[in-house]
Amino acid sequence: MSRIRLQEQDELLPEQVNPELWPTVDDDSLSEEEKLLFTNRKVAVMMYFKREGTQDQIKKATSIDKQNLRRLIKRCMSIDENGVVWGFRALIPQKKVKLYQLNVMQINRNDSRKSGEFNLLLETHPDIKDLINDLYLGKNRRTLEPTMKPKHIHKRFIDECRNKNISQNAYPFNTKWMGFKALQRYLKKLGYIHFIEATSRFGQDAAQKAKHTGEGEQNHPSTLIPFQKVQFDAHRIDGFFVVDIITPDGDLVTMILDRFWILTLIDVATRNILGYSISLSKEYSASDVMHCARNAVLPRKRVKLTIDGLTYHKVGGFPSEVFPESASWAVWDVICFDNAKSHLASLVRDRMKNLIGCVTNLGPVALPMRRGLIERFFKTLEEAGFHRLPNTTGSNPADPRRTTPEKNAIKWNITFEHLKELVDVMISNYNGTPHGGIYHQSPLELLGKRMKNGLLPRRLEEDKRSEMLFMQTTITRTIRGSLASGRRPYIQYEGVEYRSDKLANSAYLINKDLIIHVNVDDLRTIKAFLEDGSEFGYLTAAGKWSLTPHSLQTRRAINSLVHRKLIHYTTWEDPIFVYTDYLMNNASEGKRGIVNKVTHVREASIDSSKHIDAPEEQVKALESARKYNEALDKARELSMKTQQENELERYEQMLEKFKTKSL
Repeated sequence: MSRIRLQEQDELLPEQVNPELWPTVDDDSLSEEEKLLFTNRKVAVMMYFKREGTQDQIKKATSIDKQNLRRLIKRCMSIDENGVVWGFRALIPQKKVKLYQLNVMQINRNDSRKSGEFNLLLETHPDIKDLINDLYLGKNRRTLEPTMKPKHIHKRFIDECRNKNISQNAYPFNTKWMGFKALQRYLKKLGYIHFIEATSRFGQDAAQKAKHTGEGEQNHPSTLIPFQKVQFDAHRIDGFFVVDIITPDGDLVTMILDRFWILTLIDVATRNILGYSISLSKEYSASDVMHCARNAVLPRKRVKLTIDGLTYHKVGGFPSEVFPESASWAVWDVICFDNAKSHLASLVRDRMKNLIGCVTNLGPVALPMRRGLIERFFKTLEEAGFHRLPNTTGSNPADPRRTTPEKNAIKWNITFEHLKELVDVMISNYNGTPHGGIYHQSPLELLGKRMKNGLLPRRLEEDKRSEMLFMQTTITRTIRGSLASGRRPYIQYEGVEYRSDKLANSAYLINKDLIIHVNVDDLRTIKAFLEDGSEFGYLTAAGKWSLTPHSLQTRRAINSLVHRKLIHYTTWEDPIFVYTDYLMNNASEGKRGIVNKVTHVREASIDSSKHIDAPEEQVKALESARKYNEALDKARELSMKTQQENELERYEQMLEKFKTKSL
């Protein structure tokens, strides 16, 4: 042997010269013949490194001579394409440890064998290699074609070879397929090397998954404490539903709702659905998000069912319903959103931070694997529920389950009220159904075990347990008024004046700021505070705005129509009624989304009437406004009646005065 042993070379890394650090081999997967050869090679290499015998002794024990042994050791100490030492893997029979390279200077080279010719061509002409890489990976704007197929890349490859004046007797022109097969193999390997870039050839979804998943633990974090982390998302329901609406003429008609949204919150630790809400809007808003959060925190009550045969499972329910002592008013520490605009709204950020007291984790848009639990739930909800109904739209336009869903919704009278019952029952039953992801326990069962072991969720403070606080936003407004014009103090919010007797008699506050707390679900009243934080009291919307409950979304829609001169209302008209009449007139013309808006206004009015924790002062302000408007209406009716009587009396006097005598 050489006086300088192979492992004593200076340029070698520690992992190359230490067999204990080498990757191992499962020799049981080899055949008996291969296993015997591998074992002899391994014994020979280890004897060499451990200096356990001379070359003759190694050969006698393993039948491996000096030259072959040195070759095997060099193979073991070489580095693979991933930067890892080959180690014992290099001793596997027929294992290739380096790429084949064509030796054009070899005397006995077989001219009919073209192996290595393609790689040699790329090494000789690196600009051709760059062209192929750019065309396949879509780099450097080499083509306007979004995803170029291999046969088209091959055409560009051949054209470039001709531009290089490569002889017709040389590769690739001297082969049957002109290098196409070799190009295919090269592109396949190129895709594996540049995995992320290559997946863009198969669509944005594949590219997103390749870029953001499969590395690290961000997709599979361990969460044990209930309510520690929740995921939020929304899903457009795959089905059409109908509602009964009264037209301006007083007729009852059945109309189809456009597809709408269901928003849900799921507990990561136990897979429980904590709460949900339904949004009828084309795109759900910040208030819809907070409706969902409010429904997840407040103690839950079951919906009264009207569908025959539809029942709640005994083991199902919502956490706040099943565990009222521990899970009602329970809140979370982290909520996972995507970067949808409604999630970035000031209302959501403020309420999550200052009311619930949680951290907001804004994940990337169009990356559902970051919220995989909630996405999986939506799939379960669709496949086990909506896709089984005759009014389903299916998962896509070509879905065979989609058979005239609009007609079926009308035919079978599948209403929006039915949907609300179905959703509540399906989610309640889901929480009581064993889940494979939590070792075939039901979410409620797992939640009970965790809480029994002392992992109790954090609960909302007593002074914050108000349904209205979830929809509250804080804004500053300047008090207007003028001594010169005799106009008493008032503030303006979203195009409507707000007043109170107390404010009307506080002229010293003119041109000073008021801090107002606005419930975006019901704008009839707002609560005002002075600049130093002192409570000032409730202000009521002027005129008929104080009669019908309406949301910020509805107010803005009405103001927009007024600004565009599409609707007009007088002091004596309720703007909400004028708005719904306008919508119904447009619904008869078949305009999309109108029925959803009418239903949204009606649902908002019903929900507002269910509030049970409204402060007494607010109730008094609304009652005072109602009585004031009733008095105005009566005074107007009396005035109109008196005016009509006076006009009739004058008319009779004129008839008497100008009565002609008959002949």
